[in-house]
Amino acid sequence: MFFRKEVAITRDMKRCDEIRQRLSAVGIESFVTVNSPTNPGRYHGVPFAKAENSYEYRIYVRRKNGDRACAVLGIK
Repeated sequence: MFFRKEVAITRDMKRCDEIRQRLSAVGIESFVTVNSPTNPGRYHGVPFAKAENSYEYRIYVRRKNGDRACAVLGIK
């Protein structure tokens, strides 16, 4: 991710969509990577863990749009 800047990390898919919509509304293209620390298979992973909390969404923008994206999202 040399030419991208990470602007947010969340475990909530709705929050991820909200952030991407705010960036898209001002013309900033965003990219998302998804990490799953557990295996969501039937007999694998962490028992009693909520599936929606097991995913981590990392939102990136192009490095040249990083400062503008942070201003739109209210991040220092």
